[in-house]
Amino acid sequence: MEQVEFTDHNALKLQLKPPHFKRSYGVLYTYTSGSKEDTVKFNLDVTYVKTIIDRSRIFRLERDVVYVNDIEPDLLADQLAYECGKVFYPLLVEVDFSGKYLGVYNHPEIISRWKVQRPVIQEYFKGETTERYLILMDKAIASVEQVNMIFYRELFISSFFSSLYQSYGEHFETEQTCYFPIVGMADPVQFNVVQIIDPVLNEAHMVQLVHRGTLTDERSARDLKEEQSYALSKFSYPDEPSATGKYHALYRFDAETKAIVSLVADWELDLEPIQKTQVKVFERVKSSEEEKAPLIEETKEPVMIILDGKYEKKERKITDIFNFLLGK
Repeated sequence: MEQVEFTDHNALKLQLKPPHFKRSYGVLYTYTSGSKEDTVKFNLDVTYVKTIIDRSRIFRLERDVVYVNDIEPDLLADQLAYECGKVFYPLLVEVDFSGKYLGVYNHPEIISRWKVQRPVIQEYFKGETTERYLILMDKAIASVEQVNMIFYRELFISSFFSSLYQSYGEHFETEQTCYFPIVGMADPVQFNVVQIIDPVLNEAHMVQLVHRGTLTDERSARDLKEEQSYALSKFSYPDEPSATGKYHALYRFDAETKAIVSLVADWELDLEPIQKTQVKVFERVKSSEEEKAPLIEETKEPVMIILDGKYEKKERKITDIFNFLLGK
């Protein structure tokens, strides 16, 4: 069995091979509440841009069409939200050398794009709702701090740009506190996470890292269900316990570069009904027919599907993805 190539103290280190480092991924979110399930799919390219010496690295994210429950945006409200959301891409993010998200790096560029795109959107979409939405968008992107927070609450960012490139110690295991945006627009939820890396490459010649987490947030089940950012229920219900839940993730990395090949992460909150969130990210194998199809299932060989939109509509809409603009 072939051993994983670590650096000092069994540390995993991302190897950025010159001159370019670009990977394409299919991303699938699945939200389950009791028997109700919603999905969000899109393709995303991640490209290394540069290193800021002794500080951080910059990556470019480029995203294509978002499908909610296999449907492209078709209602006017959905199209409005989608067109506004496109102003963020290409997005430059700054991450530290462990791989953790620090913030958005191209805020001035986003502002410039919005100045161009805003009148175009205003010309195409008419009415009071549009005007209100545009004003809220103006406020949402006004400061870099607000934009940083938008993406701090984005599931791909929190899963993909995490502290993965670190020392795993003598026993190939480490423990840390992690935060995940899995309760709507409330602040991310706190978990204590044990991270275990396999010192041996798997059968597919990849590095494997497992996360096992336990919910350690102070908020109660009531707080989380109501999407509260603080433990407010303790004032009215002082004996109410903190919520319980669990988290599990499996990361696979390229044996040479240590770049992420795939990740599957699952969160479960013990609410009523049970709330489950899953994110799947797989490196895409492109072909002429599969160029624009988000990858949705893990198999021995990654598979792609073509989304033709011929599916039954469900309640969740594109608008919900960008509900931060409406303050919801």
